[in-house]
Amino acid sequence: MHRILQSCARAMLPAVTAAALGVAPTALRAQPAVDTIRGLAYDSLSWQPLRGALITAEPGGLTAISDSLGRFYFYSPARITRLVAFHEQADRLGLGDLVAVRPDTSTPWARPMVATPSIGTVWNRLCAPARRPANVNGGIVFGTVTAADGSTRVGGPGLVLQWESVRGLADTTRRLETVTTRSDSLGTYVFCGVQDFGPAAVVASSSQWRSDNVLVPADPSSLRRVDLIVGPVAGPGAFATVQGRVIDETGANVPAATVSIGGFAAEILSGPNGRFTLTNVPTGSRMVNARRLGYLSNARQLDLTAQGVTDLVIAIEKTTTLERVVTRDARPLSRDARELDERKLANKGRFLDSTYFRGYLETRQALDVAPGLRTQVGRAPGDFVLRGRGDCLATLWVNGVREPNTFDSMLARMPKDEIAAMEIYPSENLAPSRFQSPGNQCAVVLMWTKQHINARR
Repeated sequence: MHRILQSCARAMLPAVTAAALGVAPTALRAQPAVDTIRGLAYDSLSWQPLRGALITAEPGGLTAISDSLGRFYFYSPARITRLVAFHEQADRLGLGDLVAVRPDTSTPWARPMVATPSIGTVWNRLCAPARRPANVNGGIVFGTVTAADGSTRVGGPGLVLQWESVRGLADTTRRLETVTTRSDSLGTYVFCGVQDFGPAAVVASSSQWRSDNVLVPADPSSLRRVDLIVGPVAGPGAFATVQGRVIDETGANVPAATVSIGGFAAEILSGPNGRFTLTNVPTGSRMVNARRLGYLSNARQLDLTAQGVTDLVIAIEKTTTLERVVTRDARPLSRDARELDERKLANKGRFLDSTYFRGYLETRQALDVAPGLRTQVGRAPGDFVLRGRGDCLATLWVNGVREPNTFDSMLARMPKDEIAAMEIYPSENLAPSRFQSPGNQCAVVLMWTKQHINARR
C-alpha cells in the first residue's frame, strides 16, 4: 500500500508543480531538443586538419577546441545555426575567422566543416588572370612593407624573391629562380608562381629604403606571408640598438654565444647572463642568428624599427652526443638503408620515423595530419588511399617496390609498429630519380618496414 501511494505521489508531482506555477502540464514537459554537432576544422591550403582551433557555436556561445585530427563536438540545448572558428595560422595569413552557416533545412547538420579557402580560390583573387601552374611552382608569397616608424606603409620599393629550384636528387646542378615585384600604394605585395615547397629569401629595396634578405621558411602550405620593415638609407631612423638574451631549450641563460645580424658586420658574444647589446644596427627586416659550439644555431627574422629592440630572446638547443656503439655485425647496410640516410641528410623531402607513428592509434590517423597528404577512407575505416595536393592520387612505393594505391593496399594493411620510416615528396620531380614516373606530377610516398631497413647484405 505504501508503495502504491509513493507511485501516485510521483505521478501527481508534475501537475501539482505546474498548477503552482500557473503553467499547463504539457508546456512544462516540453524540453528544447538537444542539437548534436560533429564537425571538422580543416586547412585547405596545406591539406591537413587544423589542430587547436577555437570553435564557437551560435547562438548560445558554446565553445570547443579541435583535436589533433581537426575534429570538434557540440551538444547544445538550442539549435546551432552558425559556427565560427579562430586559429593562429588563419589569423597570421590575414584570413581572420572561418565561418560555416547551417543550411536552411530541418535535417541534421551532417559533419559541418570550417575551413580556410583553397589555394585555387586564393590564386583567383590575388593572381588572376594568370593561370596557376600545374607543377610545384604554384605557391604564393605575400605581405606588407612598413617603414621603420612601425606604422607607415611604404609603396614603390622593389622586392626580389629567390629560391633554389629542386629538380630531383640525382640532379645536383644548383639553379636559382628569381621573381620580382613592387609594393603597391598600400604597401602590399604579392609573388605568384613561387615554389611551394622549400625555403626562399625575400628582400626589399629602393633608393630610399632597404631591408636585408629575410628567409621565407619551408612550409607545407602553398600560401605564405612575410611582412617586411624597411629602414631609411640615411638620416633619422636609419640605425637602432638591439638588446637581448640567448637561452637554451630549458630557458637557462647561454653565455659566450656568438650573435650576428644579417647585413651588419659586427658580431658579439653573449655575457655570463646570456645578454648582449649591438648598437648602430641598420633598421629594417633582417635575420638574427645565435650559435655556440655544442648547440644548434638558430636564425630568426628580426623586424628592427627606429625604436630598437630591448627584449629579443633567441633560443638555441643543445646537441646530443651519442656514445660510440660497437656492434658485432660487420655486414654492410643495404642499399636502401644507405640511400635513406643520404636523403635524410639532403633534406629534400619530409621524413616520418617510427617515433612519429608511435603517437597515433593507427597509420591512417598519423597520415591524416602529415602535411601534403590527405587520406580518403573507403567502406571500412581501416581502408584508405593517399591523395596529394590537387586531390590527385599519390604514387606509393613499399620497400622500393611500386604498390597500387588502392583501398586495400599494403600501406592500409601495415601495422604502424612495423613502419621504420616514410618519405613524402609533394611531386614526382622532387622524389629520388629511381622513384620518378615521367609525366606524373602528384605526390610520392615511400614506405620502409623495419625488417627491410634493418636487413644487412
